[in-house]
Amino acid sequence: MTRVVIIGGFLGAGKTTLMLATARRLSAQGQRVGLITNDQAADMVDTRLVRLASFSVAEISGGCICCRFGDFADEIRRMLRDVQPDVLLVEPVGSCVDLAATVMRPLRRYVPDVSIGPLTALADPAAWLRITDERSLPRETAYIYSKQLAEADIILVNKRDITSRPIMNVVREQIEARVPRARILSISARTGAGLRQWWNEVLSNEGARQDIDVNYDTYAKGEACLGWLNAIVELEAGGEPRWKRILPEFTREMCNGLGKAGAAPAHLKCLLTSGKLVAAANATLGSPAPSVRVLAAGKSRPTAELVVNVRTALPPRYLRSTLTVALESLRDTEGKILSECSFAPARPTPQHRIRALATHPVRRAENDRGH
Repeated sequence: MTRVVIIGGFLGAGKTTLMLATARRLSAQGQRVGLITNDQAADMVDTRLVRLASFSVAEISGGCICCRFGDFADEIRRMLRDVQPDVLLVEPVGSCVDLAATVMRPLRRYVPDVSIGPLTALADPAAWLRITDERSLPRETAYIYSKQLAEADIILVNKRDITSRPIMNVVREQIEARVPRARILSISARTGAGLRQWWNEVLSNEGARQDIDVNYDTYAKGEACLGWLNAIVELEAGGEPRWKRILPEFTREMCNGLGKAGAAPAHLKCLLTSGKLVAAANATLGSPAPSVRVLAAGKSRPTAELVVNVRTALPPRYLRSTLTVALESLRDTEGKILSECSFAPARPTPQHRIRALATHPVRRAENDRGH
């Protein structure tokens, strides 16, 4: 029976990195692995990263998997038929919550040919400190963050490779005080440190045991505070292409532009591809500077494709202008926006909501507002 492992947590916590690390580890052990990514819009950096790693991947776009549960269930059935995975790793939208009731229990009911592991939520220590200090995010958006941790069976305090031990200890103690029922582990998704114990637990134990109260009015306001942008840009070098320089320059300009508008990026992800060259950039809440990684160092071309995903606590109207200004600031490089979608997420309306003691699904979560 295929094991489904759902990896939640807020924007920029490291979910995709953890998914890929887990997929590589399981694949090396001879297990078949499938992955499902999820976003409010198409043109996802995460999906392209998974495809670059040569894993079977499905993308659910246009809403959270709770609101698009039918599409989600159909993709799982397709993967069961075509891929026959031993393990299926699922990454929900980073602003999604109430997953046990709206995804895991409905999945158990409507796709009985899978087993479901404990719900995991990642926490970025730098983001945790800023959010709990009531900085960087509106109160309603911080509410989503706190509820994501409250419902998790396992909380992974991530990025221990770049966080000091005293800070890791403080964050872990604070989370333990707020979520005493959860299993809390310190890990590095990037290096693999601390992951063995988590792998053992999510592959052997059962999930969806925890009920939480979610005020859907506050949840909806928290989503609406976020601006979302997904774009594809064509870059053309005016001379010798220097894409390894252009990508960090562009990412810094985006962060500076968002800062001038009044917010740091909750998560900024960029993927640049030119010929055999592939590079990624990443900036998250609380990170001192964007990070850039060369994923493939082959020969490049005079043109490049740049995929940009931005999530931040700004109205959407600021996001396209910030993108345009950042592109215009690049030296010896022209940028043409091929596609762009910027918006604030709509009110979450799960197709099902099954409480732990419920015998029948509750249609449309508006019925549960403010409970």
